[in-house]
Amino acid sequence: SATMLHDHWGLDPLEHVLIVHIVFIGIILGHLLGGTIGDLYGRGPAILVSYLMIGGFGLATAAATGPVMMITFCFFVGVGSGIGFLSVHILIREVCPTHHRGTVSSLMIGFMPLGELYAAVGVLLIDPNLEGTSGHCELGYEPSIIHVVKEGAAYRSRCSWRTLCEWGALPAFVFFTFSFLFLYESPHWLASQGRTEEVEKVLKTITVQNRMTSVLVPRFLTTASARESMRAQQVTFAQAVAILFSSVYFATTVFMMFAHFTKDFCVFGLAYVFPQFFAAHGTYSPGIELTITASLALPGVVLAVLIMRWDGIGHIQAMSVTALASALCAVGMLEAAPDLLSSPMAYCVKFLTLAYFIVVVVYTAEVFEAAFRNTAVGLCTCVGRVGSIIAPLMFELTHDSSGGSFDIFLLCIITFLTTVGILCNFILTKETKGRSLGETEQIDVETKGEYGTMKEEKA
Repeated sequence: SATMLHDHWGLDPLEHVLIVHIVFIGIILGHLLGGTIGDLYGRGPAILVSYLMIGGFGLATAAATGPVMMITFCFFVGVGSGIGFLSVHILIREVCPTHHRGTVSSLMIGFMPLGELYAAVGVLLIDPNLEGTSGHCELGYEPSIIHVVKEGAAYRSRCSWRTLCEWGALPAFVFFTFSFLFLYESPHWLASQGRTEEVEKVLKTITVQNRMTSVLVPRFLTTASARESMRAQQVTFAQAVAILFSSVYFATTVFMMFAHFTKDFCVFGLAYVFPQFFAAHGTYSPGIELTITASLALPGVVLAVLIMRWDGIGHIQAMSVTALASALCAVGMLEAAPDLLSSPMAYCVKFLTLAYFIVVVVYTAEVFEAAFRNTAVGLCTCVGRVGSIIAPLMFELTHDSSGGSFDIFLLCIITFLTTVGILCNFILTKETKGRSLGETEQIDVETKGEYGTMKEEKA
């Protein structure tokens, strides 16, 4: 669609770049805002705000009359997406049973391509060749459905980019409606705020919906003394940052930021590099090669699910294994490796980096306490987004300066993954797999206490 707008408005290079990338800049800001919103007001409100912003500003892009307006609306679409991303991932972990937490999280990430499929279907139905645009679109704006009814296919082919914008905004309103009616707040977050009565109501609702015969009451609600000992943990953004960079959490916070940077640098960077890599090394056409690598997303998700369900390997060990295996396979993509290895190793890197991606996301959302979990995940994810932006730039610079070599970029990937794979075994000391998220944790906002400790009233 950016290409359509380039032809439609005659965009200069800066405007074209901004329309393509401004969403990602908005996502970074959204992660920062979403962390605070989710920690102070709850996971549910953050998700609802996200859907409203994505749908509202997404629909507004269809009414844009120039590049400045389009860039502004796209920016706020990104902000909305960033706000909700954190709470969705965290809420899944906070409402799922411990033994299903990793599996459900992996499947959710694996189904993200369904959004791409929805977009592709929209393009096929509305404008398969992305050619339908003309200056007549600037005469005024009404919802495309009105013009389609009046003019039929003639309008669709004349102003298809507006219809595509509307098509992209529709799911947000559908999901907002379902979330407003059926989404309940996280019991973990409610407990961290001392709202025990609401915790019980949510648990009873979940019990009914899942057709259970009895309500599973957490230990921190079983005695009167335990109830009285609960205190609200209203942690502001400044307090959360102070905790995360205190001696208690500093090593974990900085390392997980680097793990997220590596995750996005590798996954999104390779997605940018693969077409050129296959053109230079592949025996098939780039289109066939990309189809093969894209199909490997599903086995990557299956691998992540198997890892999550296997009790013999924890999240930290899984992070180490997938990172080191990805780095080893990336070595086979270097120029010094036999040509026969280049494409198979690229397939393996695609497969394994996706599994690494999922493990890092799952662990990050579990290792931090509920009172400031959103803020912690938001900061780590922000650093990851920076990696996804830097990777294409680094590749272009090193590719040109080295006479068309991929080795410098691949060596960066190998170095990052190897560093994560080795150091995670020494820096990360809190294994979360198979354990409660710690709904009874009480964190001192002045950062006193021992890392990973849980203050718990036993019945």
